[in-house]
Amino acid sequence: MNELLALATSLAREAGEIARDRFHEPRTIATKSSEIDLVTDVDHALDALLRERILASRPNDGLLTEENTARAGTSGVRWIVDPLDGTTNYAHAFPHFSISIGIEVDGRREIAVVHDPMRDETFAAQRGRGASLNAAPIRVSKIGELRRALLATGFAYDVHTRRTPNLDYFGRFMTRAQAIRRAGSAALDLA
Repeated sequence: MNELLALATSLAREAGEIARDRFHEPRTIATKSSEIDLVTDVDHALDALLRERILASRPNDGLLTEENTARAGTSGVRWIVDPLDGTTNYAHAFPHFSISIGIEVDGRREIAVVHDPMRDETFAAQRGRGASLNAAPIRVSKIGELRRALLATGFAYDVHTRRTPNLDYFGRFMTRAQAIRRAGSAALDLA
């Protein structure tokens, strides 16, 4: 597992460096499932890079990426990759996005890495071994009361077309928590 975690961390950081370096460049932006579900040329470039690097290092592993790959493997290991979480932010030059890599072993989620290239922060977790930020151990908040908590959330891409209680929930939490944020990178929100 340590080898998988090290590889995932290295790949997330490599992809993050490219995303950061290209952040202020002009970009090609398209839509996927709806007009608010964006994909950029950088999403595709990072997807290709990560797919290439993973399969070069671990050719028998399965792979599922947001942008174009679903590949069954034979090793029992499957990589689940969002090459650019927070694409809408990235497309609008809002510096809150991440590279997100998860690894399943025999169908069980074992490893997660989320890299924030703009802040050079890498969150990592391994089942049974806790979580870290830039290799230093971290833990969940000790705040036990909602009224003293800072919450993070997001909305699905079909928020414009499907009636969901998301805004109702958001409003209720906003009046009960100390504060609530909706920053646009679900992986960073979770980290």
